[in-house]
Amino acid sequence: MRQLAIGSLVLLLATVGPSDSALAQKAPAPRGELRVVDNDPLNWAWITWQVFEHLVEFDADGKMVPRLATGWQWLDDRTLEVKLRRGVKFQNGETFDAEVVKLNWEENTRHTQPHIAGVQLNFKPGSKLEIVDRNTVRFRFPEPDGVALVKLGLMHMASREFYRKAGWGEKHW
Repeated sequence: MRQLAIGSLVLLLATVGPSDSALAQKAPAPRGELRVVDNDPLNWAWITWQVFEHLVEFDADGKMVPRLATGWQWLDDRTLEVKLRRGVKFQNGETFDAEVVKLNWEENTRHTQPHIAGVQLNFKPGSKLEIVDRNTVRFRFPEPDGVALVKLGLMHMASREFYRKAGWGEKHW
């Protein structure tokens, strides 16, 4: 009896199973681009955090480590000099350099509230970025800022093309 049931099942599957054309069909390749349709700031933050690099970040032990920066040094209590990683390219081939850091700095600091965590993560008015050379930038703060490196760790580094085509802020969503 068992052999009859198994044989019937095999015959049924062979008779009504997929056709040759169904076996050869492939799922269509995705086309187009990612569009964020839910502009909730938390969704935007999660997406950008996974896409963009940062000058510095925290490692698994909570220690600040370089990413697009190779190192940093406080020149005095209001001046932070950051050395940038050489040879880095964006996915579109653009070179990462001090000019790109300046562009990202200007875009991030022009917003009243660029961080969903609150205005305490904004740089104080009067904070400035100076380009020392192609691979060095200097941040000057109007007062000592013990959280400056953390703030830089939250500042996404995007290409020039990103700002031409997309950019930050609600007007771009």
